[in-house]
Amino acid sequence: MVFNYRKAPKDKPEELILRGQSNQLFVQPNHPIVGTLNGQSQAELTAQLLRDLGLGMVSRHMIIHIDASRANNRVRRELFSTNRESFKDGPILESLLQVLRGMLQEDQKLFEIERELTEKIARRESDATSEEVRKQVTRLLLEAGFVPTQQGTATAVAPTGQVGIIREPRTRRPVVPDPLPTLPFPSVTRFEIVAPTEKLDIRQIDVEVVLVETDADAEFDTRVAIRAEPPVLEVASKSPLKGGRVRWRLRTTSAAIKGSTGRVIVALTKPDGSQLTDSVPFEVHEALEVKTKKVRGEVPPFDIQPVDPDAEPEQWATVWPNLGDEVGREKQATVAYRPIRTARGIVIYYSTVFTPYQAQVDRLKTESEVAAKLFRENYEIWIAYHAILQENSRATQTGVVEEEVMDRILEDDRTRVAQVQVKQAVRFAELTRRLMRETAVAGS
Repeated sequence: MVFNYRKAPKDKPEELILRGQSNQLFVQPNHPIVGTLNGQSQAELTAQLLRDLGLGMVSRHMIIHIDASRANNRVRRELFSTNRESFKDGPILESLLQVLRGMLQEDQKLFEIERELTEKIARRESDATSEEVRKQVTRLLLEAGFVPTQQGTATAVAPTGQVGIIREPRTRRPVVPDPLPTLPFPSVTRFEIVAPTEKLDIRQIDVEVVLVETDADAEFDTRVAIRAEPPVLEVASKSPLKGGRVRWRLRTTSAAIKGSTGRVIVALTKPDGSQLTDSVPFEVHEALEVKTKKVRGEVPPFDIQPVDPDAEPEQWATVWPNLGDEVGREKQATVAYRPIRTARGIVIYYSTVFTPYQAQVDRLKTESEVAAKLFRENYEIWIAYHAILQENSRATQTGVVEEEVMDRILEDDRTRVAQVQVKQAVRFAELTRRLMRETAVAGS
């Protein structure tokens, strides 16, 4: 994790502001996953994997380094393209991403940091989205084909009847236990499988964990091994021997069919050549399948927050990291709003210095506070609706368009929509105020 700070505006010289994207000092923006070979960069991946796991904020301050220097020639050829600009699609990359996804999901610290970053940019309670605005946005999303939900994010799903492979749901995140007492190298008396206890049940195209406990010192790490007989399971990843525990992730191979059985065998080789071994039976089960429904997605938890580059420089830097103080107010006033996916859902930030918006707010405030409030609420409803639709459709475009190009296209689209919605919100506010005045006159 990289947390890089910059100085606050001149009127607050004592403050430090967390950069919106700390890792861009070391990697390309929005490409935190880097593959290298002998110290030279060979390929990179976007932050989509992290966003899909609910680590959108963390992805701005994280660097994941995949070092292939010790891989054999076949793996290198199948992993990296010859132009040294991208990974090759294929089983090697899929396997790496599967292992990486599992490692990230099990890392509680990352999710704690995600929550901390989310809370850091959260606005005070008095600025929270009004309940009426929230209801109107939800109603519009339901009419657009979304389904109600109490939690989760809006993600596109496949057409009706399409069958997809899903993985066994994990009931909880693992808790890291206290280290076990170990003997000084080369002494060792115990090396046994503690999970699974009776049998390893694994589904096709899935990964399961084998955990071994021992009193061997960490120096034995290179002397431990695991295998499956028959070899229908292979190692997806291995954690180092530490604190008396070593863990492997096993996955099924292409040879694994429903009903395949055998034994998983672990071994520790002593310096004199003798071994301590243990084993557990395994069985391969059919991959789970699920038929998806034809819906646009789920209504995500969302919030709508105004942001000003002067009053909330840290929030502004998170939303528009490339539009800091150095670009000037004129440039900052060209952007309208942007959805940010966080661990709690989607936050739609809108700029209070966006030129068309600020001009109307300043004008309406001098005429009527009621009109200004009506204008602001109507504007919030429609930009939030559009932002959530955008974020939902973005998931279906992953890999089709370059990340930077997609960001520019979506930003331009939001600016055009905001200009239209400013005009519509003004008309709505004026018509509503006129109706309220006429109703009051008629009643008198």
